[in-house]
Amino acid sequence: MSVKARIEDAGLLWKHGRKEGAWVLALVAAAATSRKRYPRPCSDSKGFKQFIRDVSGTLVTGKPASDVANPQIVFNQTPLEEIVYEHLRCNLVHEGQVAAPVAFSESQVVNGKLQATLAVGSPNVIPDFWVLNLMRAIREAPENASEFGAASSAF
Repeated sequence: MSVKARIEDAGLLWKHGRKEGAWVLALVAAAATSRKRYPRPCSDSKGFKQFIRDVSGTLVTGKPASDVANPQIVFNQTPLEEIVYEHLRCNLVHEGQVAAPVAFSESQVVNGKLQATLAVGSPNVIPDFWVLNLMRAIREAPENASEFGAASSAF
C-alpha cells in the first residue's frame, strides 16, 4: 500500500459522507509523508507536527503551497499542528474518535465553494473539508512526486 492509495481511499470515504474515516486515512498519509520529509532520528511526533506546520497554508486555504505562505495558526495558545497531532491523529488512531477539545463543522456548498465554521473555544471547531486541503498538500508534497506525478487530480 502507498500514500497514494491512502489518499484515494480517503477521497472515496469523503465522497460517501464518511468524513472521520477520510480524516483517518489522510492523517495516515500525512504521517507517511512526514516520515519521508523528516527521516529518523527525527521522532514521529516532531516530524508530523513540522509537516503540518509546513503545509498549514494549504491546509487552511486549500491553495497550492506555491501560492500561499505558511502562517503560524494558534487556537487559544495551542498551535494548529499540535491540535492536528494530539486531538485528531492520535485520538482517531488510538481511541477511534476525535478528542473532546476539537469538533468538525459540517461543510456546505455555497456559490460553488465549500464553507464551514472555524471557531476557537471549547471545543475548537475545524471545518470538516480541511481534510480535502490536507489531501491536496500530501499530493503536492515533493516527497510524493513519484506516486502522484506533477499533476494530480483533486476530489
